[in-house]
Amino acid sequence: MSRNLEKQIFDYLYKNLSPSRFEHSYNVAILAVELALKHNEDIFEAQIAGLLHDCAKNMDQKEMIKILKKNKDAKIFSDICKFSSQILHSFASEFTAKKEFKIKNKNILNAIKNHTLGRPNMSNLEKIIFVADCCSKDRKFKETKNICSLARIDLDKALVQALKVKIQFVTYNNAWLCPKTLDAWNFYVCKNK
Repeated sequence: MSRNLEKQIFDYLYKNLSPSRFEHSYNVAILAVELALKHNEDIFEAQIAGLLHDCAKNMDQKEMIKILKKNKDAKIFSDICKFSSQILHSFASEFTAKKEFKIKNKNILNAIKNHTLGRPNMSNLEKIIFVADCCSKDRKFKETKNICSLARIDLDKALVQALKVKIQFVTYNNAWLCPKTLDAWNFYVCKNK
């Protein structure tokens, strides 16, 4: 990562995220770089996607909705706004990465956009960011270490475990489960059989 871009990203995150969210983004980037090295992926892309995956997390929800009104999947976007607006940040973070940092790399942008919901047939970078977000060192749930260890060996199996944890958390809390996450789950569970 160029020093100038690195400084811009860190300055932006420092100004726009809470201290704990800043720490989380940093931890995700560190783990993403480690996983990228293990799986022969681009560490520059992993670092950028890891740092920026939550860059809009503290943005006002009304601002996020305003930015994202032109989402192509209007039905899902409408349902997300209605039932689970806290996950809008992944779409707003993708937008922010493009606008603030002129990121054009589709692999980085997709990794940022899909880090909360997942999707079928994700790239390795998307899987890395999804898993790193789930099991960065600031995460405290019991499955974290197992998912992290598994990710060093098999990204697909780690992704399935991360999806499982996410789905269990949502259903345990009687919350709305986005169909995109179910699509990702079904794709990877069937792929691994």
